[in-house]
Amino acid sequence: MLGWMPITRYQMRQIKGYSAIVSAALALILLLGNAITALVRDSVTVEKGAYVLKEGFPLFTDGTEYIRVVKTYPYDPGVRITIHRLASGESYWDVAYQYKITIDTLIAANPFIPSLTPRDGLEIVVPSEDGVLTAFDDIFDVLRMKNLLNFSEEVRGSYLPAPFKIISTDDIRFVFFKGAKPVVVNSAIEKLYKIKNIFQSPAPGNFTSLFGDRVHPFIQDGTAKYHNGVDIMSNFDTPLYPAREGMVIFTGWRGGFGKTAMIQHDEGYTTLYGHLNSINVKCGDWVTKKDIIGRVGSTGWSTGPHLHFTIMRHGRDLNPLYFIW
Repeated sequence: MLGWMPITRYQMRQIKGYSAIVSAALALILLLGNAITALVRDSVTVEKGAYVLKEGFPLFTDGTEYIRVVKTYPYDPGVRITIHRLASGESYWDVAYQYKITIDTLIAANPFIPSLTPRDGLEIVVPSEDGVLTAFDDIFDVLRMKNLLNFSEEVRGSYLPAPFKIISTDDIRFVFFKGAKPVVVNSAIEKLYKIKNIFQSPAPGNFTSLFGDRVHPFIQDGTAKYHNGVDIMSNFDTPLYPAREGMVIFTGWRGGFGKTAMIQHDEGYTTLYGHLNSINVKCGDWVTKKDIIGRVGSTGWSTGPHLHFTIMRHGRDLNPLYFIW
């Protein structure tokens, strides 16, 4: 007898012996199970030099290798993914509009793109919903990214160890942070984010006609005509705001643009707002991002209520989508 317990010391020794055997057996099963799993399943491998580390997170620089990895990825990345090939003349905004996601989501899911100028035939990753799809090579990076994003929801994707998947031979894994916006991007895109933080979109709505050559909506001869801005489709009389603070330098009728306002900004930037229904400012006014400068209309050469928005620097036309995306 062992004190008050109806058990002998001999029985205690037997229990300890059996416990040790069971523990050793379980450890052996786990070890063998992980070894077998590692041998039979395909590992996620990445060609050397296909990505760089930024703040400890892998950012792919080789688009071909990235697409290959995504196409063959054997786990749940946390979101449904489509591989989309850019058609001739198709922009990232066209893709975002088609799949009902944001440009931020496309940027996060395609870390290899060096700019927002598309290349015909390029394959890109399109998540089915907004958020940040990111690769990691260390499970602790998931927690670091969660903190960087100030993300409070559950991280989606297969990244936690399982009983027979404790040993991992994968080079990377993917996870998805639903609804988040990227905070770690390549240096070229990072510069665009800095510009974007200075400017704002003057009106809500979809981009219906982009910067560059297009078929003129009134001259129907099939010839491409230069479009020096972007058209933002919005409801009639929607209030318009300056893309950036500055001084009003023109108000009035301006040819095909109809009722127009122009604003001079710092660093040589000028913005133009065309097809307005009404103008609320006058030349010489200093306006901020919170001031209503006019309202959406359909004056001039217009097929319906929308805003024509142009941005220039020292008189040179620039693509507005680099500033207000």
